[in-house]
Amino acid sequence: MKTACILGALASSALAAAPVLPRITPEELSKLQQGTPMIRLQTPAQGEAAVSRPDAQSIIKQSVVLNDGKSWTLIPKGAVIFLPQAMESRVNAKPVGTLLPWNDFLTRNRAWITTNDVSFDQAAGKEALPPERVAYWATQKKIVIATHRQGPISVRLAPVTPTTTLQ
Repeated sequence: MKTACILGALASSALAAAPVLPRITPEELSKLQQGTPMIRLQTPAQGEAAVSRPDAQSIIKQSVVLNDGKSWTLIPKGAVIFLPQAMESRVNAKPVGTLLPWNDFLTRNRAWITTNDVSFDQAAGKEALPPERVAYWATQKKIVIATHRQGPISVRLAPVTPTTTLQ
C-alpha cells in the first residue's frame, strides 16, 4: 500500500506539465547580453584573417633532425651541444622511418644520445656550462643534447671549434 502511494506520487509529479514561463522580449534579451563579457569581443572584419603566421616560419626550419635509420625526431636548433665526428651522419640527415616524440626517441637511442640539464641562464648564454662537463663529453662517443625539465632546449654557447658543436 505504501509502495503504491509512493509510486503514484512520483508518477503524478513526472507527468505534471512544465511551468509556463513568460516569453522574453527583445529588449530584455539585449539587457541580459550587455552583462555578458563575451559580447564585448570583437569579431574580425570580413576577409580579415583571425590568426596570421609569417610564411617563412616553419618548425622544420627551426629544428634539427635526429635520425637512427628507423625513426627520427625534431629538436630545436642549438640543442645539440656536443657532436662527435662519428655521429655527424645522425644529425640533420633526411628523415627516414617514423616520427617519434622526443622522449620515445631518446629512450630507444640511449646508446648514442645523452642529455645535459641546463638552467635558463645557461641556455641564454648568461652563465657558462661547467668546464668539467664539457671536458667529459669529449671522452664520450655520444651526442649531447641540452635539456630543461626533460625537454630539449636551445643553448647559446661561446664560440668553440666547429667540429664539436652544431648551432
